[in-house]
Amino acid sequence: MKKLLLILMVIGLIVCLFIGCNPTVPGEGEGEGEGEGEPEEVDQVVLVELFAQEGCSSCAIVEPILEQLAGEYNRDEIVLVEERAYGIYSLDEIRDRYEWYLPNSSDRGTPNILFNGLNQKIYGSSTYAAIDGKISVELNKEAKILISANRSSDSATTTISGTIENIGSSALDNLLINGMTFKDRGKTGLKYSVTDIFTEQEVEVSTLASGDSYSFSFTFGDINWDGNNYHGVIFVQAPNSSKKEILQALYID
Repeated sequence: MKKLLLILMVIGLIVCLFIGCNPTVPGEGEGEGEGEGEPEEVDQVVLVELFAQEGCSSCAIVEPILEQLAGEYNRDEIVLVEERAYGIYSLDEIRDRYEWYLPNSSDRGTPNILFNGLNQKIYGSSTYAAIDGKISVELNKEAKILISANRSSDSATTTISGTIENIGSSALDNLLINGMTFKDRGKTGLKYSVTDIFTEQEVEVSTLASGDSYSFSFTFGDINWDGNNYHGVIFVQAPNSSKKEILQALYID
């Protein structure tokens, strides 16, 4: 037995002399450091805008569905805002935005659910499956914009500052950086009730080349963000596109 082992060892030494005994080198992209240096993957976020009003029977059907879906998805997937088009909690900015989306008054009934602008739209009553299907269509699109932002607040002033970056392969023209605040008013249909649209401070970006960034800042006085449990969303919109498309959105806690 010992003689056999000795013979095998000698054969092994001879093989090493001829072909070498170097350790195996991992192939390209394998082993330690795999994936390092790759660009961060950016997902599309869907801004869902519900235009509704008090006393609307169809609104009472879709509002709980939308609020349920908003709770089931993460806020880095969808952000829901509920905009009272008429009556209590309506704002000039909301009515102006509704008219801007839908210039023909006959199209401005309630409820109207818009998904990333007019990319997807549901008018009137709907179902969980139909609404979720529209969200899925938008989520599966490739993101063109990365938004980064942070909020600083005290009892009287809030500032939201950040950048947008074109992560697509082509230049983007005629962009608007805008935002909204919203809060839970303590009842179904007003869990994401819009309290302000940043129309007066919206930022116009004439062109943004691929890979380029643009900085923005919004400042608000007489607002106790934390004390009043506000939430916000920043979004980038292409107002001159056929669908007035929202290219990306970012939830602000």
